[in-house]
Amino acid sequence: MKYALSSDEFKNVYHNSDSLLTHGLLFKYTYNQSPKLGFIVSRKYGNSVNRNLFKRRCRYGFYQLIKHGFNYSVIIQPKDNNISWITINKAFEILYEKITD
Repeated sequence: MKYALSSDEFKNVYHNSDSLLTHGLLFKYTYNQSPKLGFIVSRKYGNSVNRNLFKRRCRYGFYQLIKHGFNYSVIIQPKDNNISWITINKAFEILYEKITD
């Protein structure tokens, strides 16, 4: 995928990042000229259909941030199950507002 974190980039973001917990989503983010995205979604979240739906929704939210000049690499980890699209969208808006302040 175009914006996927490599293994080394993932470790770097995970260990050297700021974090934000909002609306049941944990964001770990760090500044990067080329924005990248990674996920930590365990089987406890649900079956593969639910996990993949969650990741698709998050990718779309991430792509929308990139259109607005977002230059951060992000790792997303859900803390609740079955997070709706509206909740994911609000969480990305909060992340964007926090970073741009």
